[in-house]
Amino acid sequence: MRFLFVFIFFAVALSFSYKGQLWFDSNFSDHSDDITFYGYIPELSILAGSNVDFEWSQKITHTYSKSLNSNKNKNYRLWIRYTKPKYNVRAGIQKISFGTASLFRPLNWFDTIDFTSTTGQTDGVKAIRGQFFPSHSSVLSIWCIDGEKISCGSRIEFIKSSGSFGLSYHNDQDNSDHEVFKVPQILESQPAILFPGKNHRFGFDYRYDGVTGLWIESASILSSINDLNLIRYDMFTLGVDYTLPVLNGLLFSSESMYFSIVTEDKLFLHQTTSSFILSMPIGMLNDIMYINIKDWETNDTYNVLKWSTTFDYFSIDCMASVNPSGISDNFKIMFIYNH
Repeated sequence: MRFLFVFIFFAVALSFSYKGQLWFDSNFSDHSDDITFYGYIPELSILAGSNVDFEWSQKITHTYSKSLNSNKNKNYRLWIRYTKPKYNVRAGIQKISFGTASLFRPLNWFDTIDFTSTTGQTDGVKAIRGQFFPSHSSVLSIWCIDGEKISCGSRIEFIKSSGSFGLSYHNDQDNSDHEVFKVPQILESQPAILFPGKNHRFGFDYRYDGVTGLWIESASILSSINDLNLIRYDMFTLGVDYTLPVLNGLLFSSESMYFSIVTEDKLFLHQTTSSFILSMPIGMLNDIMYINIKDWETNDTYNVLKWSTTFDYFSIDCMASVNPSGISDNFKIMFIYNH
């Protein structure tokens, strides 16, 4: 009887919700193995009173090709949060993402968001993060991430009539060669850009939304190791968008990113890459997008055409890419069901 009373108490005091995302993805390439994978993310949310909530989700995937057959099962989100009007604190595996750019993102230090994907998926990080709201137009975030070593950082954001801007800093204590930001996934299995050892990361971003949208995002990653020839990575992105009054509205956007590696001897590497994107809704359910990416140093051009059909719970994405010679062209179709 006592157990029954305890169960009824928790059932009344706690509020449960459940949702999930199921997807099936096939990638067909003209020079390499065709790859098929599918997955499911079940998500359980619990609200305990008005101040505490909890979320758990698991990412279950299966990948198959001629040379690969593998299963993965890992925690996708696992966090608990305490919320008050002026602040909240969240601990566990969670999403930490910020910045204003869409494709070339110097500030994607902790997320794996793919601009071309409609799943919205991104890997989480093990962290504790506090968000504080000094006023209705400012947010202060402080975090510590559990990686190779504990690394901490902060971000302050301001929202004004003249635009919104943010300042970010992270003190990375990882001594190994590791990824410090995620390059856009233009190609499958694209190699990561690694930084050797501990570093300080500084970021700035600004966005203005008027008749024309304008945004800036930049970061410098400075080495903390005195006897290393490498000094820093510099990244700067400038973006603009405008909706043309054509049919249902033709959205044009463009981003250009400058990236350089600076050593004690010289400017070791620098390159500029630009993107030009056109997207337009067709009817109530469909959307078409064309992406052109140009590497100005190598003169390589990448072209992506994407067609999306979205219903209440179900969507279909078809995407074809035409790449420079020596790189496989591919076609991808993805079915996504959200419930």
